[in-house]
Amino acid sequence: MSLRNSLQQTFRRLSGELLPEALENAGHRIAGLRKRLDHLNCSLAERALPADRKSRVSELSLDHKARKAGQKSARLTSVKAAKKTRSGKEA
Repeated sequence: MSLRNSLQQTFRRLSGELLPEALENAGHRIAGLRKRLDHLNCSLAERALPADRKSRVSELSLDHKARKAGQKSARLTSVKAAKKTRSGKEA
């Protein structure tokens, strides 16, 4: 077997069998690394925020989500029902 044939055969084996498996394993490793980094980031953010500001940050976050959802105000308002007359019609 010539050197060229040997290299071609090795290349085919690497690209056909080992490379897809290596890429799949790399994808799992990257996903695991992202998950660990997200956890670390959340942990650091939790430690960096003073306790007295946590409620305000939560409130601002909810207000932001409400505005993004198209609501003008996140505050709840009460609505008085219209009074009905004896005939069942609104006054």
